[in-house]
Amino acid sequence: MKTLKGAHLLYATLNMRKQLNKLLAKGNLSTGEYLVLRNVSKDDGYLKASELSEILELSRPSITRILNDLEKRNYITRMIDKDDRRNINIELTDEGRKALEQANGRILAVAERIVDSLGESDTDKLIELVEKLTETYKVMLEESWDDE
Repeated sequence: MKTLKGAHLLYATLNMRKQLNKLLAKGNLSTGEYLVLRNVSKDDGYLKASELSEILELSRPSITRILNDLEKRNYITRMIDKDDRRNINIELTDEGRKALEQANGRILAVAERIVDSLGESDTDKLIELVEKLTETYKVMLEESWDDE
């Protein structure tokens, strides 16, 4: 019985993520593009492509593909690092800042709609449960798992 409940929980959370990604993708940025712009905007000035790869836990080819798309749309610029020519520095353009602001507005609107739909009490319960689930995932990741 626990296995069935656990499987149901995992499928529900995966489906929730899938639906949220679809909802957020209705804007003009994919989830990956949004995360890149958000992380580049946090830094003072610029961020290296290699740092983005580590932060987002994406392969370098995946980061490169996202950066290519963002650069074509004039949301970022890429420059070779003067101190280490092996590194590429990424910087937001004004267009990139505008796109990020629009995406942030859309995400906040989605969040408000969710709270309106669930109500304050259920939203608080859900936050508590999602945080607890996240901590459980972290503990499981620290444990050694052998294929059974």
